[in-house]
Amino acid sequence: MSTASTSTGTSTGDPPGGLMPPGSPTDHSPRDRFGPDHHAPGDHLGSPLEAMDVLALADRLFRWADARDWAGPDPYDGLTGPLGRLAVHPVLRQVLLQTVKRSRIDLRPVLGIHPLRTATAAGTAAGACARLSASPVWRRRALRLGRSAAAEQLSGRYAGLWRYEFDVQTRWAYYPASLPNLVATTFCADGCLDTGTLGDESVRTLAQGLLEHLHNGTFFTYTPASDVLVHNANLMGAALAGRLACIGTLPGELADRLVDAARGAVEVSLNAQRPDGSWPYGRGPRLGWVDGFHTGYVLLRLEQAGTLLDVDVRRPLERGVDHYLRHLFDGPLPRYFADGRSRRDPNNDATAVRMAAWAAHHGFVRTDFPRAVLAAVVDRYPGLGADTRAGGSPRNRSLWESPRWSAAPLLDALTALHAVLPGGRHPATPAAQPTTAAS
Repeated sequence: MSTASTSTGTSTGDPPGGLMPPGSPTDHSPRDRFGPDHHAPGDHLGSPLEAMDVLALADRLFRWADARDWAGPDPYDGLTGPLGRLAVHPVLRQVLLQTVKRSRIDLRPVLGIHPLRTATAAGTAAGACARLSASPVWRRRALRLGRSAAAEQLSGRYAGLWRYEFDVQTRWAYYPASLPNLVATTFCADGCLDTGTLGDESVRTLAQGLLEHLHNGTFFTYTPASDVLVHNANLMGAALAGRLACIGTLPGELADRLVDAARGAVEVSLNAQRPDGSWPYGRGPRLGWVDGFHTGYVLLRLEQAGTLLDVDVRRPLERGVDHYLRHLFDGPLPRYFADGRSRRDPNNDATAVRMAAWAAHHGFVRTDFPRAVLAAVVDRYPGLGADTRAGGSPRNRSLWESPRWSAAPLLDALTALHAVLPGGRHPATPAAQPTTAAS
């Protein structure tokens, strides 16, 4: 097992030509906002955080989720109860899902919605644990979660791919639990590849399924039933295709097809970058917003794809990072939407920590910045804040108790941050991953 690319799709190698150096004329990152003696509000963890402090937080978070078998609520589980089966119209489905998601009190017990254990959470957490696999304890954790995610790989028509365990209705699409989707597939595949828990045949089936069902000839699609261009999903597909092509065990013709598809997909999203450096969520009506965690996914996957495919994405990446750091942070607090007010969301907060660690690794910000971001957001996570109840208050507590939306993304962020702090260890590149199933 190697400790390379994690289920958030980061790559540790620089794109060809390197990234924007600190202090360059276009560098407007928050690097100077947080010097060694400037602590973020609510920094009860002690500052500066060191690698071992972050590792202790990661261990506490893992134990919290593992004690619950990585099962819990999900922001999008509103259609899994009896009422969900009666909501046959898209508007009814979206109203029910959003009502459950946004309710001040947890409606799930009343609506018969039970805790879910998702393959996506297992895959994300497996990749996070794999970064620390020099430790026998973390290696065992990574393998266990990687095997769990691998066991959920689909067979039959959509063999090799992964799905969500619940139906989802969004403003632009409906995808039932019976359909695979690219986001679940990418997080699960990366976690399995990081832990070596996919055999060669499973990798081949994954590669074939990715091209057959989640690529429309021009870009990667969110589901087999949708041709809507969603940039974070498209670049997830491109990065995964590039990673699979580099493994070395696939037939040459299949690897070449993966590379061609990935290069074309990267070009599609590069052409959609706005003059200010941002990417809209997608192409089409009502998909033009810019938010923090999807922008983070775009940047991480663009870097990974550029590295694996030998595509020079340096300048678009620099522009994207500049926009991200300027418009999606208010000091150390993540903004949910570009230039909007801070709105607490566990996935957005966790991705902000992950991105701050990535930015520090590449010299966009000092290591003080990811430490400040972590200190600013950690209080609401289960078992980590001053109030150990998830969320710190009854409102939306279930959102913060979600393994897929909260615990797994933060675990990924913590192990990535551990790697860039003094005393931490950064992982190797994703192309070096073994694919033989771990014993």
